Amino acid sequence: MLANVTIAGVASSIPKKVVTNTELESLVETSDEWITKRTGIHARHIAVEETAVSMAADSATKALAMSGVSRDSVGLIVACTITGEDLTPSIASSVQKALDISTCAAFDVSAGCTGFIYALVTAASLMDTLDVETAIVVASEKMSNYTDWSDRSTCVLFGDGAGAVVLQRSDKPRVQFPILNAAPDTGDVIVLKKDARSTPFAPSDDTTKEYIRMKGADVFTYAVGVLEDTLKRLYALCGDKPYTKVIPHQANEKIIDYVMRTMSMSRDAFFLNIASYANTSSATIPIALCDAWEAGWLRRGDRVALAGFGSGLTSGGVVIDWDLPNKTE
Repeated sequence: MLANVTIAGVASSIPKKVVTNTELESLVETSDEWITKRTGIHARHIAVEETAVSMAADSATKALAMSGVSRDSVGLIVACTITGEDLTPSIASSVQKALDISTCAAFDVSAGCTGFIYALVTAASLMDTLDVETAIVVASEKMSNYTDWSDRSTCVLFGDGAGAVVLQRSDKPRVQFPILNAAPDTGDVIVLKKDARSTPFAPSDDTTKEYIRMKGADVFTYAVGVLEDTLKRLYALCGDKPYTKVIPHQANEKIIDYVMRTMSMSRDAFFLNIASYANTSSATIPIALCDAWEAGWLRRGDRVALAGFGSGLTSGGVVIDWDLPNKTE
């Protein structure tokens, strides 16, 4: 069981530089029409001065300020990334330092594009265990560093950004029905290896620069299957109060369109912002949460399902009873 918690703050941090599909035509053999038709993406933000750490710290700082919660009450920070600059310290520890929080539990999780769901469920689960009043969950990705910009099948898909939420104790559970799952990636469907390293005892002459590798057709097949399954399971868990809105991982608009059709769900029930950001991996869902609230699409009293899928192969979901005041209030 998760602790009785609510989302008290939400924020995102987006790089200043925008790269359009048309600009990619000078890098690879592609076109705006080709990219848009296959993915729904029109542009993406690319970090130049920003880092995964700086975007994580910025989004967490803004989410905490928006919540009105004192940093002294933060007892837990859970971050997720696959593109952090440092192996150690963790992004969570770097956020703790940026926020000048003297003591708390802080660690990262790695679950690919499902990372935010895993981190959110982990944080909500630990708040009772650790007797924590407030937790920060943050996802930050600098995918541009691990994208092969000469490969048109992958470079058009990704962007950079971060998003964060503040969890706070509440009178009743508003983060509910967690689902976490993984299936072994026996076919190396989504892979991002670390660069090779040498020691005096195990020399290596491999100087290959490692980039994310994907098998597009296999990713699509896996994604539509687990997204539909997760949403159906969440719907059943909701009982007599079903969710009415969905914020899915923003990997590819065609994946989401397919699931809408197979589940006979209205497009109005889904929030999509992939056109402006592309796939920011684990950061897509918190960025979309922030945008959905800012736009007035997500309103107090809404029951919204979050569902993700990614490398591992991982998948997961959770239902949020949204309790933040409407943006217009």
